[in-house]
Amino acid sequence: MLKNTIQIEDRYTIDHSRDYVWEKLNDPEILALCIRGCAFVERTTPTNFKAVIRAHIGDIKKDFSINLDVDDQYAPAQYTLGTVVSAGLLGKAQGQADVDLEEAGADQCVLRYVATIKGGGLLGKVLPLIEGAASRRVREFFDKFVEHLEDC
Repeated sequence: MLKNTIQIEDRYTIDHSRDYVWEKLNDPEILALCIRGCAFVERTTPTNFKAVIRAHIGDIKKDFSINLDVDDQYAPAQYTLGTVVSAGLLGKAQGQADVDLEEAGADQCVLRYVATIKGGGLLGKVLPLIEGAASRRVREFFDKFVEHLEDC
């Protein structure tokens, strides 16, 4: 059972249409650029991505193979991106990001997200200790995503 939970939420106003932002949120190359330590992201089905992420938790360095499942998809307005990461003896982590896009003008939209991370085993025990780092990682993803869109 995954007992410890942290939640992160934020919003961004983006100077692109909602359709354009939606397209980029579903682009494996863009996702890979925005995830720190990501070796690759590939779409395996219309509702699934596979990724490999190289992560460091304290002195432990490990490659994690991750399946990202897209649920509750209502293009181009919202989706839920979820994953379960099994780290062997380290335990298990589950993450979910509810992402909403709202039109805010002709070429502008508001991106809102609520991300939840749950941990079990050793990962669950250290989750409260690494809450700040986990929050930074989630925010870093969305910051990089928005920066990438601003450069386009």
